[in-house]
Amino acid sequence: MSAPKHSCGEPMPDSFYRRIVDNDGFGILVTDLAGNIVYANPHLCASTGYALEELIGQNRRIFQSPQTSEATFREMWDTVLAGRTWHGELFNRHKNGELIFARITITTLTEANGEASHYLAVIEELEAPLAFTKVAGSHPASPDNLTGLPNRSSLIANLDELLSTSHASGTGFALLCLDLDRFHAINQKLGSIAADQLLLEIARRISAAVRGNDMVARIGADEFVMVLNGMLDKNACDDMAARVLEQITQPVTIDGHTVEVTGSIGIARYPLDAGNADDLLGAASLAQGAAHSEGGNRYHFFDPELEAKVNAHQDVSNHLRHAIERGELRLHFQPQLSLASGQVVGVEALVRWQHATKGLIPPNAFIPIAEETGLIIAVGEWVLREACHRAKEWQDAGLPRIRMAINLSARHFHFSNLPETVAGILAETSFEAKFLELELTESSLMRDPGKAIRIFDQLKSMGVHISLDDFGTGYSSLAYLSRFAIDRLKIDQSFVRDITTNPVNASIATATIAMAHKLGKVVVAEGVETEAQMNFLRRHDCDEMQGYLFSRPVPADELQQMLKDGRHLDFGEEPVSEPQNTLLLVDDEQYILHSLKRLLRREGYRILTAGGGVEALELLALEPVQVIVSDQRMPGMSGAEFLSKAKELYPETVRISLSGYSDISTVTDAINKGAIWKYITKPWDDEALVQEIRTAFRLAHQRE
Repeated sequence: MSAPKHSCGEPMPDSFYRRIVDNDGFGILVTDLAGNIVYANPHLCASTGYALEELIGQNRRIFQSPQTSEATFREMWDTVLAGRTWHGELFNRHKNGELIFARITITTLTEANGEASHYLAVIEELEAPLAFTKVAGSHPASPDNLTGLPNRSSLIANLDELLSTSHASGTGFALLCLDLDRFHAINQKLGSIAADQLLLEIARRISAAVRGNDMVARIGADEFVMVLNGMLDKNACDDMAARVLEQITQPVTIDGHTVEVTGSIGIARYPLDAGNADDLLGAASLAQGAAHSEGGNRYHFFDPELEAKVNAHQDVSNHLRHAIERGELRLHFQPQLSLASGQVVGVEALVRWQHATKGLIPPNAFIPIAEETGLIIAVGEWVLREACHRAKEWQDAGLPRIRMAINLSARHFHFSNLPETVAGILAETSFEAKFLELELTESSLMRDPGKAIRIFDQLKSMGVHISLDDFGTGYSSLAYLSRFAIDRLKIDQSFVRDITTNPVNASIATATIAMAHKLGKVVVAEGVETEAQMNFLRRHDCDEMQGYLFSRPVPADELQQMLKDGRHLDFGEEPVSEPQNTLLLVDDEQYILHSLKRLLRREGYRILTAGGGVEALELLALEPVQVIVSDQRMPGMSGAEFLSKAKELYPETVRISLSGYSDISTVTDAINKGAIWKYITKPWDDEALVQEIRTAFRLAHQRE
């Protein structure tokens, strides 16, 4: 068909066609091939509530409603992308959140060369089907502005109606409360418009996952509720919750970016868990909180114990608010000792709560609550002030001028006035900054490294020392570590606990010591409880330690007396030279150990004995040993396992396996890995055994 012409026969100007489109009684929308809006006529703007400038550049999904099924969208785009025109009916969304039911025609616009360039949609508003004017019964729906789903008030009204119906019929139903995990961070990353698109997609997926007679509502920014009519069976609720989580965790593509989200679901059932709408929502919310606290991406059923825990949590929180003003907080101090001199060089201040009626409340019962509620800021400032005041008193009494270490919460780094607070307390207590050490965890640094560095620089300029607590349990990034002006690293007690028996943790500890020394930092080991652990750390040049081996945390008066008495670690007299030929014999049968000692006593060796692998590892931590002879078959830990650990922990030793039981595969594997130097069978030839041990010592001396 040719274009219309003037009376003179010339084609009509473009403005003529523009006036026709602008005055059309239908809504007209043009997008590019990516779905971004390039034109909307006045009728469409009026019917959707958007000004033209608000729409240009936005994606067509700004109109999308979860009430339209995924199958409809799939059919629509399959048709359009195949080059055909699509006709259909669906729901769009007004700017105020109301639903718009419309008949839509979408076609592809092409260039002169036949290449697709744009999509054209002609939109005719229709009256919504009756099925969409009511939700979950006869109560009219109040839509959420973004998704078009029922909002909280509509949910409560329909729940009240459903509760009455269920009570009369003797039936029940389940309520699922879903909260998206870490949505605030996603919102910050995407921006509000893209985050809204994500919420629309999540709403659509939830609606598609539930049954046709179930209700879905949006009651918060990223909080949705599903009411499952007639569903009480636990297994059925399990299946539904798992299906919803599976749907929402599928990747979502928004403006070319792939986003993955997870959610936490709490499940409450009527009449099992509550008898009214508010209590039922509360029960589901408590269960949802439990799912979130367990890591998210899971569901949790309501349990009456949850309510008891929350009430106890609230009770602790309420009382903690008044603990400082009532003078109920106390400080205990745990000494930190030099592993070179054995002297106390510092103390760590640890807060305790002496409740007026409940007695001494342990830190793990109130510190996490203080963190959650923000009370940790007030508690931390009290600890800082009290510890500095106490340390100044000790100095004034003529006691050693030791370091005072104080833990800071990650929350302190949300406030830029931390240096000012520290400076004020130091001035108030007349305590010198060079004796103050602030302990921080890795996680507190990683939340905002740039801000942490700025605060570090201010604290360091005052002369305050900084230590990194629980090293190895968080990010452990060497790149970050090199950026922070840290004076000390504290090896977490989880690594120290089995440092003499676990080669992996021993390697982490020794590598940390070596790395820290290369960076010019001091290393403190936490949780040292045995002499073997202490000797292992000394042997590997750890600088300081704290732990029950020397002292538990004690009240201020006990610590003061400890300093007054000059209590310290006694390492004993250091030998002029270490014994050169120390032999360790390991066997669970005592007569074997006696036989070997009799055979070898004329060789002049210093002989140590152990009845098993664990005892032998303790001895190795305490004593320098060159050669080990171990039985293979022992309870608890086989000889091959023990010798493998000995090889990892003390690679300079020469290790011999002596056994009457041949577990060829295990022994061969140990030999191939270098854990066993020689394998000798029982009964042994005395002369041959003596000769092998002599050779082993020669090899050991070559390795020194």
